[in-house]
Amino acid sequence: MEKSVKEVSETKKEISVKVPYEEFNKFVRKASDELVKEVEIKGFRKGQAPKDLAMKAVKQEKILQRAAGFAINEIYPEIIRENQLEVLGPPEVEILKLAPSNPLELRIKVFVMPKIELPDYREMIKGIKQEELVVSDEEVEQAFKQLQEAREKISQEQKDKIKFDEPEGLKKILRQEIQKEKETIEKGKLRNDILKSISEKCNFEVPEILISAEKRRMMDDIKRNVQQVLKMTFEDYLKKIQKTERELEDSLAVEVTERIKRMMILGRIQIKESIEASKEEVEKEVSGFLSHPANAEVRDKIDQTALRTYLKERLEDEKTLQLLEGMVINH
Repeated sequence: MEKSVKEVSETKKEISVKVPYEEFNKFVRKASDELVKEVEIKGFRKGQAPKDLAMKAVKQEKILQRAAGFAINEIYPEIIRENQLEVLGPPEVEILKLAPSNPLELRIKVFVMPKIELPDYREMIKGIKQEELVVSDEEVEQAFKQLQEAREKISQEQKDKIKFDEPEGLKKILRQEIQKEKETIEKGKLRNDILKSISEKCNFEVPEILISAEKRRMMDDIKRNVQQVLKMTFEDYLKKIQKTERELEDSLAVEVTERIKRMMILGRIQIKESIEASKEEVEKEVSGFLSHPANAEVRDKIDQTALRTYLKERLEDEKTLQLLEGMVINH
């Protein structure tokens, strides 16, 4: 068997395969044996007719197509393992030659993960500064005033919980809530600064297959939000922003590419730092998700294998981000 792998780009490979007929013939025999079992001939039960008689009812083209499928299913994984390719998505297979008593010739195109060389991120992120969080008296007074102005619109049950008759205690709670909000915002900013600084030092090509998939996902989100939040059709929304659907999708490219790049970097850091979510941690997340009242309607419809994979990845991402945050905070 002749096999060669050509680099089309950093993230795309083209594999050429030529299977001599002597080797391809085993797949042809397997296809023939399988297809004769599917033949129905009058006077015989399905698959019970003599093979020579059943073979006359099977088109040669169908046998070759089935044989090619068997060959691809066996050969493709071998090539991926031999060349240690980190493949993204299904392959694009083109049959170049498929004829009786001839070799099978294939061209297979695949997207692969690029080589990601991480900078010394531990040293780099030491230079990132955290903003000192302070809640001023003015902020507390403003929040207190806004709450008082909205008092008449609040239900009695909520009024009892808020305790307007204890202003100092209420202001203390407001200060704590403002502090929490600021901490959440600062946490997001810190994570963004960390990933941005690492991303700027990483030079690799983001696979187009990932960019396309993420753009489609974002477009679906936009369409859903336009209908549910803006209460308008997507067509009317496009008219309002003066863009075609293609122009809107293309405008997402820069944001999407950077987002995927950062996630790929995060994944490489996870490997380098040996970060992994335990089975117990994953099961706890799965249990919490399934028991949440908001998920009651979809609980029985959820693919739990996919859910576990998603939650495991989310846990590992969070652990990695916490590790990076700690490098900044503890410096």
